[in-house]
Amino acid sequence: MPILSLAILGLDIFMAVHVIRNGKTCWWIGIILVFPLIGSLVYFFVEILPTLQAQPKVVRMQQARWQHAKQEREREVKSRSVDDVINTGSINDKISWAEECMRRELYRDAIRLYESAREGHFVNAADILLGLARAQLENGEFAPCRQTLRELAEAHPKSFAQERAILTARALAGAGDFATATAELEALLERKDSLEARRLEARYYYAEFLWKQGFKERSFDQLAEVIKHGKLFAMTDDEEHWVTRAGEVQAALR
Repeated sequence: MPILSLAILGLDIFMAVHVIRNGKTCWWIGIILVFPLIGSLVYFFVEILPTLQAQPKVVRMQQARWQHAKQEREREVKSRSVDDVINTGSINDKISWAEECMRRELYRDAIRLYESAREGHFVNAADILLGLARAQLENGEFAPCRQTLRELAEAHPKSFAQERAILTARALAGAGDFATATAELEALLERKDSLEARRLEARYYYAEFLWKQGFKERSFDQLAEVIKHGKLFAMTDDEEHWVTRAGEVQAALR
C-alpha cells in the first residue's frame, strides 16, 4: 500500500503543478488535494484530454498552412518569365529553370537558359554543357549538339563519357548517319566499365538505330537483352526506366 499511496501522491502533485503552469482555475488544486486520485482523474478528463484530442487537428491546420505557403512560393516562381530569369536570375535559377523547361518539353527555352548560364567561371561548366547538349538534341539541333559535346569533351575529358557517347550517337542518327551512330554505341557496349543504366540506355538506342536501318531481328534481340536485365537483377530507377521503355517498344512492334 505505501507504494500505491506514493503513486497517488505523485499523480496529485503532477496535476497540481500542471494547474499552476497552465494557468488553470485555482480551485482545481483544492479538488485534487481534497479528493486524492479522483480529483486528479477528473482534472485529466476535463482539462487535459480535450487538448490531446485537439492536437491532431492543430497539426493538420499547421500542415495546411505550410502547404499553402509552399504553393504560394511555387506560384511566385512559376510567375517569372524565362526572359526575367535570363536577365536577372542567378546561375542556379537558370539551371533550375532550364531543367524545368526540359521536363515540360520547352527545349528552345531550355537552350536559352543554359546558354545564358554560361558566364564567368561557368562558361565551360560540365553540367551546363551537358544540359545544353541534351536540350539541343531534343530540339533537333544536331550539329550544335555535337559541337557542345566536343566542347564538353575538351574541357572535361573524364566527365560524362558515357552520356557524351550516347548523345553523340543520337545526334548522328538524327542527322541521318546511322552507320556511325551504331558504331559509336557498339564501342560503348564493348566497354566493361560502363554503368549498367548507361549500358541499357545505349542498347535501347542501338536497337532503335538497327530497326531504322532495316535490321529488325537484331533490333528485337537488343530489346530482349534490355528486358532480360529486368528479370535477372534488382534495378535502380534509371535501369527500370530503360527496361520499361524496351518492353513497351517490343510490345508495340509485335
